[in-house]
Amino acid sequence: MKNSQTTLVNVKELPNLHLVEASPRELSSEYWTPETPGEYKVGVVLSLKEESYTDDKTGESILLPCIIMLSQNEDQTFSTIRNGSKRLYATIESAIESGELMVESTAVRITFLGKMKNKTNQFLSDKWSVKPLIY
Repeated sequence: MKNSQTTLVNVKELPNLHLVEASPRELSSEYWTPETPGEYKVGVVLSLKEESYTDDKTGESILLPCIIMLSQNEDQTFSTIRNGSKRLYATIESAIESGELMVESTAVRITFLGKMKNKTNQFLSDKWSVKPLIY
């Protein structure tokens, strides 16, 4: 039985849910904050969307544009991750708009290259490599 509807399923039609297999896809997500250059994730970009976060300094809620990715772990399990780097978001958004990346379809490797000094101010920004995977 497949439930792709947005309405409540008829409980009389459900099998014994204690005996069915759970999906390998984790629906809850974690924020990925790489620290070491060379850290990477492989998987499929699920969406670009704004996530609500609380600003640690002001305590107010802010909307942060994030990539949401289904990431494959080395043991071939999956986790859902998100990242709000402006450069990464812009790279993924541009690749989607140009047709180089298809949401929920194109497998990619996202590698953290480290923090680089901005040319226009004294701050550091994350630098990324985003490459489609060939299989």
